[in-house]
Amino acid sequence: KVARILREILVAGSKRDWDRIIELAQELEELARECRDGSIVENDGK
Repeated sequence: KVARILREILVAGSKRDWDRIIELAQELEELARECRDGSIVENDGK
C-alpha cells in the first residue's frame, strides 16, 4: 500500500496536481494510524 501511494505521489507531483497530492497524503496518514494502532493486516502484496 505504501509503495502504491508513494508512486502515485510522484506522478501527481510531476503534474503539480496538488489536490491529488493532498488526498494521497491523507491516505498515507490514515495508513500510518492503522499501523500504529495495530489494526492493519499485511497481505504480502496479494
